[in-house]
Amino acid sequence: MKKIYFAIIAALSFFTACSDVEFEEATYSEAVSNLVADYQQGSRQVTLRWDNPSMQGLSGIQIIKDDADITNIDEVVNSYFIKKAPTNVDVSYTVKARYSDGRVSEGQTVRFNIAYEVQKGASKIAMLVPDDYATSDDEKDAVAWFKKNYVDTNKGVLVTPATIDELDIEKQSACWVMCDRIGIEKGWQNLPGNLASNATIEALKAFTADGGNLLLTNHATQLTVAVGRIDEAYAPGIYGNGEGGQNNDVWGSQPIIGNAEGQIYDHSGHDIYWGMDFVSGLYERSIYCFEGAGVKGDHNCMWDLNAYGLAPNPNVVKTWEETTNSTVLGTWNHVVDYCCAGIIDFAPTTTFAGRVLAVGLAAYEWNISGTNQYQSQLERFTSNCIGYLK
Repeated sequence: MKKIYFAIIAALSFFTACSDVEFEEATYSEAVSNLVADYQQGSRQVTLRWDNPSMQGLSGIQIIKDDADITNIDEVVNSYFIKKAPTNVDVSYTVKARYSDGRVSEGQTVRFNIAYEVQKGASKIAMLVPDDYATSDDEKDAVAWFKKNYVDTNKGVLVTPATIDELDIEKQSACWVMCDRIGIEKGWQNLPGNLASNATIEALKAFTADGGNLLLTNHATQLTVAVGRIDEAYAPGIYGNGEGGQNNDVWGSQPIIGNAEGQIYDHSGHDIYWGMDFVSGLYERSIYCFEGAGVKGDHNCMWDLNAYGLAPNPNVVKTWEETTNSTVLGTWNHVVDYCCAGIIDFAPTTTFAGRVLAVGLAAYEWNISGTNQYQSQLERFTSNCIGYLK
């Protein structure tokens, strides 16, 4: 009996000692529940609804599309409206609860596939520019031209990342994305004025997935990677962002690619050059001129086809075109070999429904701090590109 008595006393002493220990607060994060997707077949509008947890400290909601694209909402809501959900593909949305101490709960996921037939055939053109486009003289002049020739004539609409919801394949058939800046770092993630925001990239992806076409000029050519048309490894590598200076040369595009010893590609008759003057006597071959003497930014954002490890077959242009299902339509005006791809037409593929025309030549410049003797040619080229995509 004494042994049992002392055992009980020892146990009581143990529990009394433990009661004085402070345990850490549990890190369990209660999740949302009853997640549903409300929509009607044939409509792209979807509303996600859920019940929020009762646990204190809830500060916001995290929504993840297809385990990749993350949207953080800094308020406690129980619904999320999707204006243009992906169509004819399996898509998933995961909702998680976010807490003020940084915790994020486990997610609840809903999956759906909206059967939808896109109503294409719209005749208007959109122009997407950074929210702060007015800080760039080149972008500002391009916008002024577009407004005069497209917006004011009811043939186009100007959108920024702040109004990106206006981009819709059922309203516009193509979208021109313009960005020409001094000082921005290389990489599409560094594009200014919210061009690289999740909302902007998602809108461009949705537009091209529905068959919308893109005209990407200057630094915006990097969006070929962002929208998924080419891999990051094939991003444009010839890049300039300096202030530039006075230059009296004539700059433009060389549409005849290749040398006498190899295959020559002649795109001088392509639609994007229609009605333009093919000027001879400036370089080894005739060129299409975009700008004359003036202050030039030298903002190339194009492709050095020798930099991607592509084996000549029989030349690097042919290999690039076969690899990316594209056509190189122009190079730097004085280049007559196969290396520099300044204008590329990326054709639609089985997984990428839209066409992408990328113009990365520094010669494509809208403001040279004075009169551009070839301004009419630059404008004709731009209207040709828009018409080609339209």
